[in-house]
Amino acid sequence: MTSRAVVIGPWEYAADAGVPRYEEIGVSAAQYGKVLADNPMWGEDRCRVLTKEEVDTADGVMAALEEEAGRTGTGDVFLVVYVGHGAYWGDVPGAEVHFSVGSSYDGKPWTWLSSWYLYRAMRLCRADLKVLIADCCYSNMLPHLGNGLDTLPGVFDDAGQGTCVLTALKDDNIRAWPLGCTELPGELAKCTPFSGHLLDVLQRGTTDYRPHITLGLLRDAVVSEMRRCRFDHDKPRMLLNDARESRALFTNRMDAALREPRPGSPVSAKEWVAALLRGNGCDLEELLQDPRKTGEVVALLRTSSREGAAAIAQHLEERASALFRSHDFARYWNKAERALRA
Repeated sequence: MTSRAVVIGPWEYAADAGVPRYEEIGVSAAQYGKVLADNPMWGEDRCRVLTKEEVDTADGVMAALEEEAGRTGTGDVFLVVYVGHGAYWGDVPGAEVHFSVGSSYDGKPWTWLSSWYLYRAMRLCRADLKVLIADCCYSNMLPHLGNGLDTLPGVFDDAGQGTCVLTALKDDNIRAWPLGCTELPGELAKCTPFSGHLLDVLQRGTTDYRPHITLGLLRDAVVSEMRRCRFDHDKPRMLLNDARESRALFTNRMDAALREPRPGSPVSAKEWVAALLRGNGCDLEELLQDPRKTGEVVALLRTSSREGAAAIAQHLEERASALFRSHDFARYWNKAERALRA
């Protein structure tokens, strides 16, 4: 396995650049390198934190990015972490979010790195799973990293292919708060809030029963931790394209004795929906024994805004159409129709 991680964290700029310097950005980049090096699924030899010279220019960043991307192959993960400033200009051709580099100047788009170039390098690499973690302003305006499809056909198989974009911002707020969160321990308190809380999850692990932190679990754990914090933080966002929430990304560092026991089978329709979206390896045959509940689950999935919900609903509908006969299909369809109209 040759999975690779690249951490990009420019925080020093020319005195007249008009771009604020935040030490939290540099500390965050260094901590990503440290935490990833200490995580058994990664290790020091698979994580590259770009140097000051490399992040000074767009060319330096892209050269390093393409070099590491070229080292990945089938079955690998290519993880890119960007911590820094983000900007967006709607009056330039192909308006996209731009990332700052050390030579960026405020109000001069040509001195910034267009996210399009970073996306292109990631898409072209041979890794099965490509993950971008973006901690910057305007990160909520970043699009899918994949080919733009809205469904997740791989949600029930083991291919593990696809893309994931995890951003520090979710809603209309375009400004990511850069100053550290004093509720975090040690050096993490000197990181940006989003990166600090995310790194805290990776460093401590979670009480989830699984030995690995999956894509969905990472998002949920970071959101949960930031909500419990006494400071008000922005809400992260995750965009998946042909990637499953159940794909493992990091080792769960929590002592196995302190984790929660493996849950039993879901009972209510809402529990089934949550389990299916999380990819908990539920026995669909158990659900399909109850036509009414299957119909309710399909309806909840159809009205859900969660990534992959539509694909799972379609899969269940196809199974139901093939399995249910006469009165059983009527019970299923009646429940689904009623739930959709509710």
